Amino acid sequence: MTIARSLALLAVLLSGPVSCRETPEAKAAQVQALRLARQQALARRIAMADSNQSTGTPLAIWVVAPELREISGLTLLPDGTVLAHDDELAKIYQIDPKAGIVLKQFSLDGAPHGDFEAITTAGTDIYLLQSNGNLWKFKDGADGAVVPYTKYNTRLGHECEFEALAYEADSSRLLLPCKKVGSKSLRDDLVIYRLPLPISDSSPMTMLAIPLAEVIGTNQWKKFEPSDMAIDPSTGNYVVIASLQKGLAVITPGGDVVRSEPLPGNHHQAEGVAVTKDSLLIISDEATSKPAAITVYRWR
Repeated sequence: MTIARSLALLAVLLSGPVSCRETPEAKAAQVQALRLARQQALARRIAMADSNQSTGTPLAIWVVAPELREISGLTLLPDGTVLAHDDELAKIYQIDPKAGIVLKQFSLDGAPHGDFEAITTAGTDIYLLQSNGNLWKFKDGADGAVVPYTKYNTRLGHECEFEALAYEADSSRLLLPCKKVGSKSLRDDLVIYRLPLPISDSSPMTMLAIPLAEVIGTNQWKKFEPSDMAIDPSTGNYVVIASLQKGLAVITPGGDVVRSEPLPGNHHQAEGVAVTKDSLLIISDEATSKPAAITVYRWR
């Protein structure tokens, strides 16, 4: 664990000082103790929210370190932590969303620059998505490691501008919702491309088009432009957020809109979303007039 980076991620709702005059071992022990204390405090908040049947009130708001001011995507790991990434550099951070602590960071070989917009995991593989549809595939790395990657061109750059990515395990395919659609015939739809894994030139990519009118419903939005997407592990439904509309939509794999509504809380630029197995909704915001942050809610 990198202690300096761990201490740089401070909690708004759950906080605690850590001395910087101790030995590395003592610092590590203090960080672990802080992590446990924050997890326990969050568990109490969750229990209170459940007793009050509250889902729209933040359980925790973590202000992220300056190097993550352009935090642009989230993906959940099996142990309940998340991977996040910067918007311009292919640098990956592992964060405990229940404690607001960075556990490690690693980067892609050669430190490639690009408009990196979303991240997801598919088994032991990790995929990073650029806005032009390029995918970067790599493995998890140790703290401070530099990892090799394979780059794929989905050839969708002229069809869409992308900011969202998810992995649908049941069908073993990547889901790529369009933020902005190139084809005039599809501009009244929410378009989601489905790319089977493993990726090859013969992969039979399909498309799901959902009328925007159904996604918008009774909300006052004129559009719905996805900024990230997650899979609800309890239902398999798609959970899509739109930063510009400050909206959230839940959609079945068949394209039926379960519900659409304003984002909970007060999000200035919601760019990442994840839903945990224990029913927590995690949303990350890039820095604007407010600092970048990760917010935790109860998910219904």
